[in-house]
Amino acid sequence: MRILIGSNVHWWNAEAAYASKIAQLLQQAGHKVFVLTRPDSLNSQKLGSLGLSLVEHINLNSNNPFQLFLSYQKLKKFIDEEQIDLINPHRSEGLPLFVFAARAVRSMRPEKPIAIVRTRGTTRPLRNHWLNRKMQMDWTDYHITAGEIVSQRLLSAVPQIGNKVKTIYFPAECSELPLKPEKDFRREFKIPENSSVLAVVGRIRPVKGQRVLLQGISELLSEFPDLVLLMPYRDTSENEPEMTALRTAINQLDLKDHVRLIPEREDILQIMEFADLGIVSSVDSEVICRVAMEFFSVATPVVAFPTGCLPEIIRHGQNGMLAKNKTSDALVIEIRNVLSNPELSDRISQGARRDAEVRFDPQIMLDKTLEVFESALLSCREQDRK
Repeated sequence: MRILIGSNVHWWNAEAAYASKIAQLLQQAGHKVFVLTRPDSLNSQKLGSLGLSLVEHINLNSNNPFQLFLSYQKLKKFIDEEQIDLINPHRSEGLPLFVFAARAVRSMRPEKPIAIVRTRGTTRPLRNHWLNRKMQMDWTDYHITAGEIVSQRLLSAVPQIGNKVKTIYFPAECSELPLKPEKDFRREFKIPENSSVLAVVGRIRPVKGQRVLLQGISELLSEFPDLVLLMPYRDTSENEPEMTALRTAINQLDLKDHVRLIPEREDILQIMEFADLGIVSSVDSEVICRVAMEFFSVATPVVAFPTGCLPEIIRHGQNGMLAKNKTSDALVIEIRNVLSNPELSDRISQGARRDAEVRFDPQIMLDKTLEVFESALLSCREQDRK
């Protein structure tokens, strides 16, 4: 199968990671895969480092009508010359151009259908106008969502596509444990020998809830006075408002001795394995939540807010713990449960690793995606016969 994946984003986020992962799996399975992305972007750099074939000469993100017409012509030519069988856009930007170009090429070579499979990794509502609804219902052959919450919101907007929606979760990559880090993290981060270590990983943003977590840490210190929170972060400069607000909160809560801010580095996964407990404190988004999968992969139990798809991924008391609501008090209850109960911690640690190996095996993502692609192509062929 010859597949064109649309991942035309500038940054490297969860949606970009999802597109990248399925592109790698499809390529490893012997399919010819192209990934359309934005040139000179973080996403482009990451995709290129993975040995994927990139399409960077077609701009789908312009607001200039003339530029969009040129992009449409280039896209149509690329689809035709590369004999693309299936187009898999992962972003709404540019979706109309993918659809119109595919339909144009199909009209020129009706003997070779081109399927459109839209992958959604966001809960943003659909734009409610006739053209968008037409594209979702009639011109998209199948929809893949990264979580059931995405499926539910999509179907609430377009219930007619109920038989053409499939949820496929982001997978976990499991290496042999322990990972054997090159550094002694206790020494590097000056962590006392008997301290419990928590870790929260990601960009420093209000939606990530780091300041809510800090409030919870300050409450836990009366019971766990040696508690240390590691905060590896990425894509955040020192002068960004949220970083300034975070440092202010650390000072106001008198947490300077208990928090370690760690700029982006190569051994983040080893740090996640080193932690006794992983925290996902996001108060919004987290539709794909690859950080939870990364914690699972290194057998680090997770405590999380019930945000996005986390209630689907985390089985309370089996592979992690879910707070009852998005407050620091609710988060503290679950962190305390794990830190004070070694048996519970061991059980959810083992459950996390087991789910990473079995429930979120990358082969499952590949197999389910190929099932959808085959169904989409079959639907195309049936439509062309009518």
